Amino acid sequence: QLTDHGGQALTEGLKCPELRDLELWLQDTAVGDNTAIALGSSLRACDKLEKAKVLLCSSQLTDHGGQALTAGLNCPELRDLELVLHDTAVGDNTAIALGSSLRACDNLKRALLTLYSTQLTDHGGQALSEGLKCPELRDLELVLHDTAVGDNT
Repeated sequence: QLTDHGGQALTEGLKCPELRDLELWLQDTAVGDNTAIALGSSLRACDKLEKAKVLLCSSQLTDHGGQALTAGLNCPELRDLELVLHDTAVGDNTAIALGSSLRACDNLKRALLTLYSTQLTDHGGQALSEGLKCPELRDLELVLHDTAVGDNT
């Protein structure tokens, strides 16, 4: 089983300025914050990234790593994002960082954000919803059940 040590080494190798399409499936592994932090750092080097599919669900990810990962999604060319973080310990700081990153994604047309069974509350939900005001966004799927997000979002 892939551990955080191996996940970190793998994601550190993704610093590719010409990368346009990323699909990374690390669900049901023992990866965690170190992997997510390294991935966030690598994504910041991918200036031309247009499509990202990142699955870190059912892993040992916490809000610390989730925040670093989502901060790395500040990609101006990003058009299609699928981020699957369900069944982890991410929460409001991850959602706040994700909302902030999405505000910089002027070309985002499609987003699938799966954050159910996390520690997300109204506070993070509000910040995330502000980030989803992308001018080109046409297709959005936001999955938040089994969280503490309620009517105030």
